[in-house]
Amino acid sequence: MKEQLLKQFQDYKNKSNAYSLAISTVYFDLQTVAPKDGKPYRNEMLSILSGEGFAHETDPKHLAMLEELSKCELDATTRREVDLLMRDLEKIRVLPKDVFIANEKVIADSQNAWQEAKQTDNYALFQPHLKKVIEMQKKVLSYVDKNCDDYDFLLDSYQEGLNSKIYDEFFAKIKSELLPFIQKLQKEGTPIDDRIMFTHVDQQKQERFMDILMKHLQANRNKIYLTTSEHPFTDFYSTDESRITTHYYEENVMSAIFSTIHEFGHANYGLHVDPAYNGTTLKNNIGFAMHESQSRLMENNIARRPAFWEPLYPSFQECFEEFKEVSFEDFMKMINVSYASFIRTEADELTYPIHILIRYELEKAIFDGTADIAHLDEAWNDKYEEYLGIRPSNASEGILQDMHWGASNFGYFPTYALGSAYAAQFMSAMEKELAVDELLNRGELTPIYEWLKKNIHTHGAYKTADEIMKNTTGEAFDVTYYIEYLKHKFAPLYNIDL
Repeated sequence: MKEQLLKQFQDYKNKSNAYSLAISTVYFDLQTVAPKDGKPYRNEMLSILSGEGFAHETDPKHLAMLEELSKCELDATTRREVDLLMRDLEKIRVLPKDVFIANEKVIADSQNAWQEAKQTDNYALFQPHLKKVIEMQKKVLSYVDKNCDDYDFLLDSYQEGLNSKIYDEFFAKIKSELLPFIQKLQKEGTPIDDRIMFTHVDQQKQERFMDILMKHLQANRNKIYLTTSEHPFTDFYSTDESRITTHYYEENVMSAIFSTIHEFGHANYGLHVDPAYNGTTLKNNIGFAMHESQSRLMENNIARRPAFWEPLYPSFQECFEEFKEVSFEDFMKMINVSYASFIRTEADELTYPIHILIRYELEKAIFDGTADIAHLDEAWNDKYEEYLGIRPSNASEGILQDMHWGASNFGYFPTYALGSAYAAQFMSAMEKELAVDELLNRGELTPIYEWLKKNIHTHGAYKTADEIMKNTTGEAFDVTYYIEYLKHKFAPLYNIDL
């Protein structure tokens, strides 16, 4: 009986993965090369395809099979896989198919509206779509039998075991210990002149350097595909294929560089998961905070260190003659500059968690019913003024900058800050075992990747974030590592006392 169930389980997964591959490929195409005028038809067809995948995953006979299998005595790996899959299906298996399809259509239309609204700086165009997305999300969640409120359910869905109580404590530390330090730095710190970073640099030049950067990162181009999109992202297909996007700004040469390194961190994680987990929830259901820890670790803890750039900077200067007279020391100060800014993806390492704090507080208001969606853009601006002392002058640099809410990804934002904090603690552990700067000075990234693979990546979702943190660092997660890392990095850079 168990063997028959396991065979049915494998067949079920294979078909689910086929739908997933098709949907992911269409989505990637939609966000990168698809012509604008064809998007409405593609969205409609994609919603139908998604509906068929949904019908397969939630077919009563398949759910009954999973229920029966969950009662069997299983090896630890299969047990974890089945438990994660049942958790993943917790929301969609109770949805009527027409509600699922309607939700997919609302999201697709919302994403299109967001893109147009951002390009035209028009929150009024996006606002009714956002309202529909929120209403549909709440409707979807109303079908779920859960022992928590809607927002806690969403937080847990993006990183297993998390809820608003945990995040409240995390962000309280950020507000009480890091925010005053940021405000002191802004008031007393020695300014760093980074204006040259915003010199006009043709995209073609940036693309040439991107090839050099990918080689320096030792990216396997047979497994990693790089292209452009409005908002950088990574998509995962198997342990042999990841696709990443970047976005070039001709007035900000470092933007595409760091966004590419960030997405490469995600891609590396996906490629390093145990290949035995391909096509399983153990490959696909890694928590978002864990994934973000690896992208932020690469982007900040590795790629903003002098040792990373020492072997790379000559090539940078060769590609960009605008920087021929910029000393290495000044360049390093410039890429670690900190000041209040509007755009989260362009934010410096120090102020970044404040951007997430703002979104977290607004999401809580959305789900407790206190947010005024018609004027959410003003609430957004008010918080930027309160915490960072700046006020967005338009919606594109304010509430329209991120695609997440348009895609109904509520509960996702907090993982960005938590992932950065995870990265600091992982990095502290790595430096106790590896001579990181010596390796980077020689351009030897393989030992670093192998350490990450062995301690973090290979486990996929088989181990929880808490288990990986404890096994890798010898301690439970402690936000102090993150706060102290930022303070000790930026205090000397800006000549202020701790």
